[in-house]
Amino acid sequence: IGPARDPLFQRILVRFAGDQVEEVVCDPGDVEANIPGNFRRGNAVIATRDLRVGGQVVVREGVLGTVVGPSHSDAQHRVTVSFSHREDSSRNRLNCVVNEIKLYVAGNLEVGARVQATRPISYDRLQPVVPGAVGTVLGPALEEPLQRIVVRWDGARPVEREAQADDVRLMIAGGFKRGETVLAAKDLRVKGIIVVKQNVLGTVVGQSATDPAGRVTVAFARREDGRSNNLNVVPAEIQHMPCTGGLVPGDRVAALRQLLVVPKGAQGIVVGPSCSQSSRVAVRFQAVEDSREGDTVSSCEEVVLHVEPEDLKVLNAVAEDVDDAEKPEKEDDTEDSGPALAGGYNRGDAVTASRDLRVGGKVVVRANILGTVVGPSTQDPWKRITVAFSWREDGKSNNLNVIASEIRRVDAPTCAETGEICAICLAELAAQNEEGICRMPCGHLLHKSCVTAYLNHQTSATPCRPAAGVPVPLKPAQCPVCRKEVLP
Repeated sequence: IGPARDPLFQRILVRFAGDQVEEVVCDPGDVEANIPGNFRRGNAVIATRDLRVGGQVVVREGVLGTVVGPSHSDAQHRVTVSFSHREDSSRNRLNCVVNEIKLYVAGNLEVGARVQATRPISYDRLQPVVPGAVGTVLGPALEEPLQRIVVRWDGARPVEREAQADDVRLMIAGGFKRGETVLAAKDLRVKGIIVVKQNVLGTVVGQSATDPAGRVTVAFARREDGRSNNLNVVPAEIQHMPCTGGLVPGDRVAALRQLLVVPKGAQGIVVGPSCSQSSRVAVRFQAVEDSREGDTVSSCEEVVLHVEPEDLKVLNAVAEDVDDAEKPEKEDDTEDSGPALAGGYNRGDAVTASRDLRVGGKVVVRANILGTVVGPSTQDPWKRITVAFSWREDGKSNNLNVIASEIRRVDAPTCAETGEICAICLAELAAQNEEGICRMPCGHLLHKSCVTAYLNHQTSATPCRPAAGVPVPLKPAQCPVCRKEVLP
């Protein structure tokens, strides 16, 4: 109602509604503003859609913000939010209706999501949560809300405990995983109208908000009604997308050789099949630190590459339970490239065509085009070698069986000439810093850090939408110079 009759003017008078209206003198710390949508001052929230002012988009979907309080203009229906980024560069706060924002929960989780503990979670003077325990996400933790969550763990006596978002995994109906590529098992209908045709590709976004235990939210590549909305389906309406080489999305693998900017031994997760070459799979390699001679250390950021299954070693399949504390050493995760092939080549060697290569009298690979040795030819393993060339004149992506004299080795990376510049950052390629230079399959030289950033820009979710749940697409990136697909 107003200030209390306090000599120091440090207390307020509040009229509480109820069966009997009562006016009480309170300390300001004993009460808080009633904000629509049950938000609290200081809550981290994200925009659920593009927000407009005067017809112009000022805040993009997925941008993070902080609740300031109820709107002064409409305290019953609007919330004042300070967003971390505005498209118009204004610093003004924004008054949003309740359905334009949602509570941010670490790990891209939702309030009400069903999760499972992936490792023991210990607490001081409290019983620990064992791996495999199942619970429901209640919201972000009061302390460190951007990293921690509150979970109500199931049991005879359910308990509410805080946990790191990394300590749990989302449980999706049917055993599907977030980001996994799936196929529509049949024509999918909404109100009797077909909206998604059978065999259309899609990506699992997560649990259905309306039925997290029984339905899966999928972003399909194409909808017959032209809309871009995600679709909630039952597990029987979609099926896993198989990969070549017996791999399954979610398998953890390690690189058996240097793959473009990914060092030998780096670990990654199979995302799905490659959409450009059926013989390859898309792998999201994790960020690693690569120690080299002279005690210099170069870091490799997370990146998605499309590689041959023969260049990977499966560390554990999706269905296997692996304790992170018992990871094998890096030396055990790698293998030699195998015995030498015809001409003394090894699988994974970088080569170039020594002359124009023809099939049926037509030139399919020009001289000096780069390629990678895949292995021995299945037709004539003692005399011929299977090579994946970065470019074919006939537009095909098939590997080519060649004799040893038709190719020659390439020393990579090649030193940059004085004055040669990187096509991405336009800075000079330092000839003395060979470790920082990456030779693309098409032959162009670029900074390794620039290549990593460029690949992430082309194959990752939009940086300004970290919580929008946008899955990593399976289309391979292209060389920024010649626009040929980068396939190591």
